[in-house]
Amino acid sequence: MITFIMTTLAFYPILVGVLETRAQIGLEKQAWEIAYIVGSRQSELLNPEAGLPASILVLGRSVESNYMVVGPDSQIAFSSKPQDFPIGQNLSDLPHQLRGQQLMNPTRANIYRSENHLAVEVPIGANSESSGTVIAFVDLQTLQAMYFKTVYSILGNLFIALFSALVIAYLLIGYITRPLQNLENYAKAVGNRQFDIKLDTRSSDELSNLAEAFNQMVERLKIYDESIRQFFQHASHEMKTPLMSINGYAEGLRDGLFEGSAQQEAIDVIHKESLRLRDIVDNMIDITILDQPHRNYFLPHYLIYIAESALESVGGYALDRKVAVKADIADSIIVVGDWDRLMSLLINLLSNAIRHAKSSVTIRSQAINGGRQAQITVEDDGSGFSAEDLSYAFEYFYTRAEGSGLGLAIARKIVDEHEGTIELMNLSGQGALVKVILPGVPDDAAGLI
Repeated sequence: MITFIMTTLAFYPILVGVLETRAQIGLEKQAWEIAYIVGSRQSELLNPEAGLPASILVLGRSVESNYMVVGPDSQIAFSSKPQDFPIGQNLSDLPHQLRGQQLMNPTRANIYRSENHLAVEVPIGANSESSGTVIAFVDLQTLQAMYFKTVYSILGNLFIALFSALVIAYLLIGYITRPLQNLENYAKAVGNRQFDIKLDTRSSDELSNLAEAFNQMVERLKIYDESIRQFFQHASHEMKTPLMSINGYAEGLRDGLFEGSAQQEAIDVIHKESLRLRDIVDNMIDITILDQPHRNYFLPHYLIYIAESALESVGGYALDRKVAVKADIADSIIVVGDWDRLMSLLINLLSNAIRHAKSSVTIRSQAINGGRQAQITVEDDGSGFSAEDLSYAFEYFYTRAEGSGLGLAIARKIVDEHEGTIELMNLSGQGALVKVILPGVPDDAAGLI
């Protein structure tokens, strides 16, 4: 509607200007034709039946025009409209002035516009003072009638276009709002954890692409929701076992059920289970932090410094388990990542290896692919991975011995976050090996670090 109104308001003055300009051109052409006839001494032809031009062509339509021959003394010698412009009358005495107060230029066509008429006056021959002039004119009401006819025609077409646009818009609105309503209902269902509903994506337009994106998002939400649910189920189960042990032995100590060496054993069990519970809580906090979206500030670090810090952290645990930890880390290897995350990765891998080792654990590293990647391996001389371990070792709370069952799950998340790879395998002799590949720095750029 706004476009319709603005088009109408802008078009009318443009149309008026165009029509008057075309009318001036037509009147000038007509005046010169009549002046030529009069100048050729064919004035006897100047009568209403002479067949002289009696109309002008404006925008493909004929508009009625009039003309008169004016002598050198400004008296009308001939008039095609004698009732308003009688023969023999002076131009200055006419009730409808054409020339007005303007002076006539004898060397060109003169254009006059009064309240009622649009006129063009041209000289007859080379000297208008001796031969007179010809004035061709048209009633402005005639032009105004053409204005309104043209405007009404345009308005009619615009109304038809507007009605057609409204019909098309109505159909388009229905076409767009129905899928949007489906998306709204779909979002509400997903909010109520109804992840099994799918949107129809049979078409190939933008709305179908949006529906497909929603389906993929909901599929990921479903997987995440199920993993979180399993995580809490496993967490409650894993935390329940040490809590029951702590509670049972604590009640026994309170009631005096343990004496002598049994009392010390109960205290040792409580201490051991509390440490296990602490490890579970710490690992759950790590998992929660890793699951949160955050900005990664990955920087190049020398791997040997991260490994030294990790070895210091697990040194007491290795000493308690009577396991020797050997390190073979090259001084020149550089990894790109988050220092704290990478140290947590090595701590979890070393702790897991120490837990299952018989007497020794070895961590090695080497640069591969021209330094673009760093390979880290952690080996132990334990019993190795079972087939079940290789399938479920990265699952939350999966464990076949002591431990929280979250170490390898945390390691997997950290490696994925760094766009690396982690792989479990058994050694040919005896023991297990964990191989991690992380992004590094090419050899030709290492000197810039």
